[in-house]
Amino acid sequence: MDFTKDVVVPAALSEILSRIFSFLFDNLATRPAPGARDAHRRRLEQLLGNIGSMVEEAEGRHITNHQLLSHLKALTVGMYRGRFALEVTDLDDATNAAAGDIDDADAVDDCTDTAAAAAAAGKRSFALCSSFNRAKRCRVTRLILSAGAGGRNAAARDSTERLAAVVEELEGLTRDYMSQFIMLVQGYPRKVHRPVTTTLYMDRCVFGRHVEKERIVDFLLRRSPPNRAPFLSALAVVGAKKVGKTTLVKHACDDERVRGHFAAIEWFETPAVVRAGGAPEQTVWESGGPEYLAGVRRILAEPRFAVAGAERSLLVFEDAWPMDESEWAALAASPTSAAFAGGGSKLLFTCRDGDVARIGTAEPVVLETLRQEEYWYYFKAFAFGGADPRDHPRVAAVAREISGHLERTFLDARVLGTLLRANFDARFWRKVLDAIVRCERRPMHVGVLLELLPVRGRLQSYGYCRSPPKFTVQDVLSAGAGGGGGSSEEGFTVHLCRETLYMDHWYSITFKNDDGAAAAPPVL
Repeated sequence: MDFTKDVVVPAALSEILSRIFSFLFDNLATRPAPGARDAHRRRLEQLLGNIGSMVEEAEGRHITNHQLLSHLKALTVGMYRGRFALEVTDLDDATNAAAGDIDDADAVDDCTDTAAAAAAAGKRSFALCSSFNRAKRCRVTRLILSAGAGGRNAAARDSTERLAAVVEELEGLTRDYMSQFIMLVQGYPRKVHRPVTTTLYMDRCVFGRHVEKERIVDFLLRRSPPNRAPFLSALAVVGAKKVGKTTLVKHACDDERVRGHFAAIEWFETPAVVRAGGAPEQTVWESGGPEYLAGVRRILAEPRFAVAGAERSLLVFEDAWPMDESEWAALAASPTSAAFAGGGSKLLFTCRDGDVARIGTAEPVVLETLRQEEYWYYFKAFAFGGADPRDHPRVAAVAREISGHLERTFLDARVLGTLLRANFDARFWRKVLDAIVRCERRPMHVGVLLELLPVRGRLQSYGYCRSPPKFTVQDVLSAGAGGGGGSSEEGFTVHLCRETLYMDHWYSITFKNDDGAAAAPPVL
């Protein structure tokens, strides 16, 4: 018996025929009804117009009802989802239209190395090998019964189903919320908008956090019950690292209602609180925990806060540590706390630990990671600026992959988006995507920059500084591309982005001379 002829060949032919028929069935059997896609698109645009008007009206008023704020959150999420579905459809159309103009050989050469790197990292990335897949699909389509329309039919069917699903969801939202929501919202006073003082509007609005900000503002303006223990009125803002807790609280404190309500707003970082409760030179690494609560107690007892008749104050404690609940209860019922809270003063805690939330006198504000649809719009604003992604389909395909691989933190979008906009080239963007896919360091933008920047030396630190650094990321990249050398300094700092809300500081990364290797700043 010839095993190859009698067993292997029939099995292989059966598998090939099965795959061919499956391909034909998936791509030719089910076709969208003529005009269905355009009808769904028109309906979605109409729904987005209605929902956008509701959201704009609601965000322009001082809403204090938590149920209305929950409805507003649902409408905002649906609005971004609908906009995202429309944009993905347009980008797919532009990408498919541009695919026919790309030569197969160029497409394969353009991304073979990057696709191999992604495979080595064990992660799937569409944009890294999108050109290769396009070329491969074209050859397969030509070979199988010349079914050139199969892929386009499948793409059209997918986009039609995606639009139909979003239309159904948004119709449900408008049916549930439209009439009563608008009527109830109009009963709240309008906001008085102050002039925008920054170059990017998102520095003065809370992107994706409007409802959470209103909840904080409502707590801060709410009158506490007088002469009743516990005297302290506290709220915890809970969320993972780099999810935007401090930024959200800064926006709330910058609200004109809050600034007019409190005579003083003071911020306390963890090291300062620990030093106040322990030894003057004590560091957070030498503390066992009780010093933090002791520091809070000592701060509340300061004459400017605890003296009768003192002005109303808001104290914000960043990255608060867990505190013993019985000791906190004793502090909250003490005469010191009564004197502090007597004038209407309040406390805000930002923390990662849910245990801290239990010390609050109101339901904690919990921050979740931005949804993918919302994050895409935040990232796109930095990566494209005023450019329309539909005019740059190859770059847009890579941008969607980059947005999907990031951990949806605001700093990642700001730092990497600004870097991409300054180097508006598809090859460079795929290089950044390759670094993101393989990056294992956190925060991600630091790991990506360490791979991209042509710097000798080691990373010393990254964070905020009060004076502007001399060099930018683009300076370092340009010097490296031009073969520029540097002097043998102790180290240098690179500017990543600037933060102008509440205080003016620069987010930067600092490199230090390694033994025998000089950190080489660019020569300008």
